[in-house]
Amino acid sequence: MKIEVNALGEFNRLAHDGSKQAANSLGQLTGVRPTVEATSIDLLRRRDIIADLHNQDLIGISSEFSGGIAGTALLVFNEAGARTLAKSLPGDGAEAIGLESRLTELGNIMLSGFIDGWADYLNQAIDQRPPTYLTGGGTDIIPDATPIDQASNQVLTVNTTFETSSAVVETTAYVFLEEASFRHILDTRLTSESTPIPLDKLQVFSRMAAKGGDTAGDSITMMTGIDTSVTVSRMSFLQVEQIGPRLGDEQQVGVVAKLTGLPTGYVLVLFDEPSAKTIAEAMGTGAVTDGFDGIHESAIEEISNIMISGFVDGWANVLGTSNQHTPPEFVHDFASAIVDPIMLDLATTQEYVFGFDTLIKTAGDAVSCKILALPRAEELKEALDELSVGELSADVEAEMEADPESLFQEHVE
Repeated sequence: MKIEVNALGEFNRLAHDGSKQAANSLGQLTGVRPTVEATSIDLLRRRDIIADLHNQDLIGISSEFSGGIAGTALLVFNEAGARTLAKSLPGDGAEAIGLESRLTELGNIMLSGFIDGWADYLNQAIDQRPPTYLTGGGTDIIPDATPIDQASNQVLTVNTTFETSSAVVETTAYVFLEEASFRHILDTRLTSESTPIPLDKLQVFSRMAAKGGDTAGDSITMMTGIDTSVTVSRMSFLQVEQIGPRLGDEQQVGVVAKLTGLPTGYVLVLFDEPSAKTIAEAMGTGAVTDGFDGIHESAIEEISNIMISGFVDGWANVLGTSNQHTPPEFVHDFASAIVDPIMLDLATTQEYVFGFDTLIKTAGDAVSCKILALPRAEELKEALDELSVGELSADVEAEMEADPESLFQEHVE
């Protein structure tokens, strides 16, 4: 399958419009109208979706659909948020017996708004089956969707986050698309002037990012003695202006570096403040008491530099290019302020961005770290054009040969 970037952008807008229609439906039903945060088209492993929802008591409303497009739509609530939202519906939302019926009704209306919006846009009928109420952890509510890539178990999804400030409720909509539906929509928008990117090459790059995240996590363990336990990796296609909302707006501590070689772009390593404090102190800087001083900043830059090297050096082995990066610059600010200059720069040449991000967590969630690579779209395509997927083994991660111990030695010599 080949993906034309403009067609993928159109599909992203379609997903965002469907999300807004779902939000409007919720507002009409409850009087609580949520905002629609970043909508993206994600390529990730099914186990990563489950890991992203780990250790949570969840409620899901699932509905299969077919016709013009086919797949499974899923709304995911944490249990506390679901109960809060249910109270805004008629009746006594505190009753356990009534919770399922209320949330099923709410989910059905939201998912119908989402799917109906797609049907209107495509001018095609889409049949939605009655919703199913699900409870439990990630393994209990995430469907056994057929992955696009059997070797890496990757799944293509549309991911939208809704937030309601008044009710303090957050819910995420996942749309697990069947490959044939996605292929049909995108193939009909290819023209003789299109410059499509083969999906299998994007899959390879996504798997490279996942391997880079594993290596970066190993670097944390090697330098601090804190074992990493969870990594979630994904490739996202989203509007440049949605990078900020995707990261949230919490205070972050970390670094920004520029990618050089092919492709160019940016890479960020961001810790939440407690995680940055834990990392800095584990690096032997002494206690972080009145903020991050020079020695703490240097420690964050040092470990981030090694993590970035582990994340991107393997790309050069696979792509046959000389991927490098500038020395990382320390940042401590709200995520939106950190990425604003990056978004302004990227927006001068492109409307959409392929983001490759990895979330690394340690045992007991002592440390949470996000690595985000934002290559320039045209240069990413150029690099992928040179990539011969047929010459790579099924285990592309082995081709990267990124050794965290050697990276550590290079930086300490």
